[in-house]
Amino acid sequence: MLFPGDDSTGTACVVSAQTCRYFVSPQSRASYYVYSSSPLLRSIMFKTIALATLMAASCSAHAVTTWNFSYTGFLHESTSFFDDARVLQGSFSGDDANGDGYVGKDEITSFSLNGTEFLGCAGDSNEFYQCGTDTFEYQIGGALAFSAGQRGEDPYGGMYNGHYYTTGDREFEYLFTPFESYRNDYLWTEQTQFAIDKVAVGGSPVIAVPEPGTWAMLATGLLLVTGAARRRRQAEQPIRG
Repeated sequence: MLFPGDDSTGTACVVSAQTCRYFVSPQSRASYYVYSSSPLLRSIMFKTIALATLMAASCSAHAVTTWNFSYTGFLHESTSFFDDARVLQGSFSGDDANGDGYVGKDEITSFSLNGTEFLGCAGDSNEFYQCGTDTFEYQIGGALAFSAGQRGEDPYGGMYNGHYYTTGDREFEYLFTPFESYRNDYLWTEQTQFAIDKVAVGGSPVIAVPEPGTWAMLATGLLLVTGAARRRRQAEQPIRG
């Protein structure tokens, strides 16, 4: 049975018991596609297309979410006074790009504590100033854990100061100069209250990259389909309408 195509291109499709071939005239400089009724080839083709579609979806940008969080109530170590009004506030943006239920350090785009950006500040570090985030992990709907801080000194070694945060342990700050010095440690206790809220969705994307095995499966499927199509082209000559 013949299904005529566009007369201007001379395309046609011929349907038989085994094949349906769609041919494009040489003037269009396009390749033609071969559909085979072979169950094995059809299965490979459909699975490859489905896998490619899934990979395209997995490679697409995930929306970045922003969370605000706070810890309230700390024990001042040197005085043994529990300060229930002391608050550590912060926020972070990111996404569970790999779908494991956690947002890790490599999945966040920003992280701030009490007004200091501890993810981006690493780029400002130098011989006399260090800043950054050592660890970060948020279990979605659960606990948040991180360690971050900054320290500095003057080039002559006369002054040192720093501020560090380690969840579940302590926040501590210190200052040493020729004129004064202090260190304050504020400890997490069972009375320390944690709160977190998802406040926004959007912004710069975090890209999910498929595993190497997935790429290999797609490549194998494409090679099989390409090889089958090449063999069929060699066995059959194009039919032009």
